[in-house]
Amino acid sequence: MATPIGGGESFPGCGLSLPQLLHAAKTKLLDSTCRGRVTTTMIQPEVDALEQDTLTVLGLVRSMKNSFMPVSRIPGVILSLIPKYLEHQTTATNKDLITLTHVCRAWRELFISLPSLWTRLDFKDVEKTRTYLKRSGTLPLELVVHGSHVESYSEDAFFLAVPHRRRFKSLTIGRTSDFVGNLVNHLTFPAPSLKELRISFACDPAPVLDDTLFNGDLSSLRTLGLGGVVTNLPWRNLWNLTTFELRCPTDSRVTIARFLGFLEGAPRLKDITLHHSIPSSSNASSSRVVYLPYLKNLTICSNLAHATLLNHLSIPTEASLTLNFKFRGDRSPLPDYLPKSSKNLRNIFRITTVNLLFEEKQKFMRLVGPSGSLYIYGRWEPEALMIHWLTLDHRILRSLDYFPLHMTHSLTITKYRVPTMIPDFDKPPHQNLFRAMELKTLVLIQCHNLSFILALNPKRNSSKDVLCPNLEELTLYVEVRNEFHILELMEMAKERASRGAKLRSVTVVGLGELVSGKEVFKLREHVTHVEYRFEESAPEWDSIFDDEAN
Repeated sequence: MATPIGGGESFPGCGLSLPQLLHAAKTKLLDSTCRGRVTTTMIQPEVDALEQDTLTVLGLVRSMKNSFMPVSRIPGVILSLIPKYLEHQTTATNKDLITLTHVCRAWRELFISLPSLWTRLDFKDVEKTRTYLKRSGTLPLELVVHGSHVESYSEDAFFLAVPHRRRFKSLTIGRTSDFVGNLVNHLTFPAPSLKELRISFACDPAPVLDDTLFNGDLSSLRTLGLGGVVTNLPWRNLWNLTTFELRCPTDSRVTIARFLGFLEGAPRLKDITLHHSIPSSSNASSSRVVYLPYLKNLTICSNLAHATLLNHLSIPTEASLTLNFKFRGDRSPLPDYLPKSSKNLRNIFRITTVNLLFEEKQKFMRLVGPSGSLYIYGRWEPEALMIHWLTLDHRILRSLDYFPLHMTHSLTITKYRVPTMIPDFDKPPHQNLFRAMELKTLVLIQCHNLSFILALNPKRNSSKDVLCPNLEELTLYVEVRNEFHILELMEMAKERASRGAKLRSVTVVGLGELVSGKEVFKLREHVTHVEYRFEESAPEWDSIFDDEAN
C-alpha cells in the first residue's frame, strides 16, 4: 500500500520523512544564509547543493505520484506489446518508440531493458539510428529502406549500421526512387548472418546487382526477392535458400542457362515466383533438366510462353504449379505454356479433380490430386478478325488430352458453350474427354448441357459405349430454360440404368424460375436420388474448387 506523502515513514534513499526533509532543507538554507553575510562566494556552493537535493526530492515525489496513476499499473508483459502495435500503424511516426520512453521512469526502464524492441532500423534519422543500435545490444538487426522521398532515407544513418554488419538479419529495400539507387553500390561488405534480402527498385536506369553484392557470399540467405534490378544471377552458393522471387525489367530478362545455373546452386528451394522474367527462347541445351526435390510452389507470371523454362525443369510430386499469362491467337494456349512432355510435371501424375471455367476473355483451369496441383489463369486478348471465343473454348477442351486424367473422378465445368455453325465442331470433344476419365462426379454450371448428356448416353454417342461407367453424381446449374433438356436427360439415365451404370444422384439447381420441379422429378424412375432446388446465383468458382479439394 502506498505511504501518504505527508506521513512519518522514511523517504526512500534518505531515511527521512517528507516533513523532516523540508525542515532540514529550511534549516540548512538559514544556516547558509547566516554564514553568507560575509561573502556570496561562500554561500554559492551551499545553494547549489541545496538545489540538487531539492531536485532529488522532487524527482522522488514525482515518481511516487506517477506510481499512483492508472498508466503505471499496466503489466510489463502488456506494456511491451505497445511498440509491436505501433509497427503496424500507418500514422505512427518514426520516433514513437523513443517517445514512449519519455512518458515516465517506469516506462523508460521497461522499454530500454528490452533490446528486442530496438532491432528494426529504418535509417530515416541519424540520432534515432544511433539510439536503436545502442539499445538493441547484440541482437540481430532488421533493416528497412523505403526511399519514396528524400526525407525518408538518410545515407549517413545507414553508414552508422555498417560496422554492425555481422548482426544483419534482414534487409528490405522497397518503393525506392532514383536517389537511393546507389545504395546497392555500398552493399559490398560480407554479411554472414543475413537471412532475408528483398530489393525492389523503381528507378531508371535500374541498378545492377552482380557478384560483388555482400562480397559475393549469399550462402546464409533463406529468402531472396529481387525486383526492378538488372542481374544475371551470378550466385552459386545458395545452400540455405528456400524462397526466391524475381521481377526483371522488361528489357533485362535472365537467360535460361543462367537461371538454371542459379537453381542448381540453390538445391533447397521450396517457393519460386517469377514475374515477367523469362525470355522467349532458350540458350540452354535441350537435354538440360534441373530437378527441384524440395519444391512446393512455383508461380510464373508472363506474357511469353512458359514452356521455355518448364522444358528444363522437373517438378516433383506434391508441388503446386501456377501459370498466369496473357495470350492471343485462335488455338488453345496449353501447348505453348506447358512442357513438351507431361513427364516433366510429376505433380500432375495423379489428378483426381479437374475444374474448368470459360469466361469470354478469361480461361481458368485447376487440376488437383495426391501428386500435386496445376493452376492455369489465361487472359485472352482477341485480335482483329478473330474466330468466336466459343470456338477457342472448344479447342481448349480438346487440348486436355495432354494431361494424364485416368484417375480423375471429379469434373466441374463452368460457362462452357458449344460453338455452332462450324462443321469442324459437329463432333464435340466430350466423348474423348469422358473416355480418359474415371468420373464419379460431374458438375455443369451455366453450360450448354445437351452435348454432355448425349456423350453420356450409350445409345446416342458415336461409340455406343457406356462412358464413365462409375459415374454416380450429376449436378446441373441451369440458368436458361432451353439449357434444360429433360427428355434427353431421361433417355440418358434410362439407357445407363439398363446397362448397369445407373446414376445414384441427379441434382438440378435452377438459377431462375425456369425449371419446374415436376419435370425434374420425372427422373426418379431411372435415378436413385433426385433433388431440385432454387438458388439466386451460381456458386463462385473458387468456392467450388475449395469444396472439392477438401
